[in-house]
Amino acid sequence: MSELASVYDPKQYEDKIYRFWEEGGFFNADPTSGKKSFTILMPPPNVTSQLHMGHGAGYTMQDILIRWKRMSGYDALWLPGTDHAGIATQMMVEKSLESEGKTRRQLGRDEFTKRLWQWKDKYGGIILDQFRKMGFSCDWGRLAFTMDPKLSCAVRRIFVDLYQEGLIYRGERLVNWDPALQTAISDDEVENREVNGFLWHLRYPIDGSDEFIVIATTRPETMLGDTAVAVHPNDERYKQWIGKNLKLPLSDRMIPIIADTYVKSEFGTGAVKITPAHDVNDFEIGKRHKLPILDIMNPDGTMNEKVPERFRGKDRFVARKEVIKALKELSLFEKEEPYKHTVPHSERSKQPIEPRLSLQWFVRMRELAAPAIAAAKDGRLNFHPELWKKTYLHWLENIQDWCISRQLWWGHRVPIWYCRRCDGTTTGMQDPSQCSHCGSSEIAQDEDVLDTWFSSWLWPISPFGWPEETPDLGHYYPTDVLVTAPEIIFLWVARMAMVGLKTRGEVPFRDVFLTVTVCDKQGRKFSKTLGNGIDPLDVIESHGTDAVRFTPLHLSPLGGRVRMAREDFDVGGRFVNKLWNASRFLLGHLDAGFIPEQLESAKLDLPSKWLLDEFAITTEKVVRGFSQYRMHDAVDAMYQMIWLSFCDWGLEAAKGVLQSESFEQKRTTLSALLYVLDGILRLASPVIPFVTEEIWQKLPVHPNWDRPKSLVVAKFPEPQDLLRFPQEGSRWRRVQDLVSGIRSVRSQAGIQPRAQLEAHVRCDLDLVSIYREATNDIKRLASVSEFYFATDTARPGLCLVDVGRGYEAYVPAAGLIDIAKEKKRLANEIGRITKIVKGIDGKLSNPAFTDRAPQEVVAETKAQRDNLGSQLLGLEKNLEALS
Repeated sequence: MSELASVYDPKQYEDKIYRFWEEGGFFNADPTSGKKSFTILMPPPNVTSQLHMGHGAGYTMQDILIRWKRMSGYDALWLPGTDHAGIATQMMVEKSLESEGKTRRQLGRDEFTKRLWQWKDKYGGIILDQFRKMGFSCDWGRLAFTMDPKLSCAVRRIFVDLYQEGLIYRGERLVNWDPALQTAISDDEVENREVNGFLWHLRYPIDGSDEFIVIATTRPETMLGDTAVAVHPNDERYKQWIGKNLKLPLSDRMIPIIADTYVKSEFGTGAVKITPAHDVNDFEIGKRHKLPILDIMNPDGTMNEKVPERFRGKDRFVARKEVIKALKELSLFEKEEPYKHTVPHSERSKQPIEPRLSLQWFVRMRELAAPAIAAAKDGRLNFHPELWKKTYLHWLENIQDWCISRQLWWGHRVPIWYCRRCDGTTTGMQDPSQCSHCGSSEIAQDEDVLDTWFSSWLWPISPFGWPEETPDLGHYYPTDVLVTAPEIIFLWVARMAMVGLKTRGEVPFRDVFLTVTVCDKQGRKFSKTLGNGIDPLDVIESHGTDAVRFTPLHLSPLGGRVRMAREDFDVGGRFVNKLWNASRFLLGHLDAGFIPEQLESAKLDLPSKWLLDEFAITTEKVVRGFSQYRMHDAVDAMYQMIWLSFCDWGLEAAKGVLQSESFEQKRTTLSALLYVLDGILRLASPVIPFVTEEIWQKLPVHPNWDRPKSLVVAKFPEPQDLLRFPQEGSRWRRVQDLVSGIRSVRSQAGIQPRAQLEAHVRCDLDLVSIYREATNDIKRLASVSEFYFATDTARPGLCLVDVGRGYEAYVPAAGLIDIAKEKKRLANEIGRITKIVKGIDGKLSNPAFTDRAPQEVVAETKAQRDNLGSQLLGLEKNLEALS
């Protein structure tokens, strides 16, 4: 046993402790261990990523669950990995090339791909090193990358299988197109921004008439690709024109006026231009009415050869101005109105996306979705919080085919070869040398790569060696829980469920735990754009890793949003230091060679029995919280146990014994305190692993106590194994009620802590024996010089009053306080609380609240009312006693 330093300095310990863990192999899983598995797959961060507070909170929750299950005797595997992040990584490398005055096309595909791998090797591990800084207990020997050979084999296998089943096909469809990157992008890479734009009203001449139909649009340049104008069939303004033709301005084309119930008569002019190649809704209308589909843009967002020569080659936004100018020249421009609307932007390039008709590869999703829907409905797949289940089901029940091709060079290349002779397509697990249809060697591979999500949806199986039947796959699949962000339920969670059921016949995880969204104090999600984020590495530098891990969980409910500011981490820092200082205080009372006593046969005093009982109760709460993914509840129970029960009450109550001359009683009390300290270090280890490991290594142990090399693999407390003293615990809690009440009234009245007081208590009969046994503890803990108690104690003159369970305590106040000032304070406080109580009573008497609000909310409101009622009674008795 060695002494703890006077101050806990995280920088002195954290790197050293993590090296000890990693070198000791304490994080490593072993499928041959004979233990039951517990598996979490780390949502693979992009290789371009840096640690942010979302990682800090979400990944810490995973680490807590893994550490808890590892300590509970499971073969716990947290499998780490990274995602190749097709678009993001290619952008980074292209920017690097720009600084050299080069482009990827100048380099060529092979040379550019080499640059991509070099970049990944140089920078791809940065976030994983930062994860080590966070103390994450991954099995680093199993680190996977979505473009590793075995994972790439899995990607090819699923593509080939789905293609051969007819579930993957190639077709022309409207996609999200990024003109800056010149690729289709996924829904996840689109962010909708509200912009201040205009609604332009344009005149379309009716053929054979001098009249016009006026349409309103936010994108005048796309009119060059219009193939109809639609009106609602019941709109009286336009009924006579349905079926007639319009002269499309700035072109020599005629387009029909069609009727469709999609059109909202009240929006704009009630007449809508239909551009099937450049609007998702228009595309569907075009299919219904068999309209021509005219693509008028090049991949870079410039106007192509299908528009009048005046506009060709011009950027879409330049063309917009030119179209408006040309319409004004022809007196076909009606007006413009300021208009705030939502415009989808590429998350990567930050440019407005274009819905664009494009030849792409797709997965047919309805057949894959049906088993995933059934799994959620029959309870094989569960969501925490459960409300996200509706989001999951809504998306799957309305699912569209998935565009999986990307016009990039970084990623898994589409494994399809086209024959120049017969136009046949060939695929397979090996690169072909000839066409499978005609035998020609004149074949070329598709230029596109697969969407990054197409490799990520295989994450529950590909790192374990699928499509091979490996021991890892048999032992660790299905995994136990997926911890991830709500915004990727459809893009990742649902797709993993689909492919897991398709390939293995089982859901890939039994539970989906959706993390909180980390926001600033104004409720805005942390973002680089707003500049409101908190860098966890900066907080680690100033407060230590344990504070960064603890604070978000201490603030977080189940789901929803957690509002956070940098100063909140002071709470975590103080908590870590409180535990350190309390441990140092206790260890400072131990003689060299101290061996704890076996508590089962020890003569424990009342406070020690209470503390042991409190530890058992807390352990139940922590285990229940972890089991139900109520991390905040578990962390809060742990916090209350350490801060209040152990540090504030346990050590304070023990000071009388520790200062006594009785060696036997001191040894027994110290043994109880050490037993609880060992226990709370184990409880807290999954949450604050560094400080707990450092303290735990300093504890003396009984030869029969469990003592592995590291707290990481020590046994987690189990409620059924712990010492329980429910009766004694209850007796000491009644003592705490009285002590807390006396402390409270003297604090509220502004009486100095050192001022010696008397306490007179009128109590129920069952409290007499409790107070008698604990008289010395009450006097010392409540700082009273005299303590009188009986069932018929009279109130002594001017005094302060505390009303508690089965007692009234009177503290004589003459000469200690300004009576007039205190009476005024009490009257004001009575008025304030009475007002609050009145409002709550009104709410509780309103059936609209009691019948419709969630049960737990109503119960919480009633509890608040009861608590305020008790406070009000005490205040009124105090005012009466001072009058």
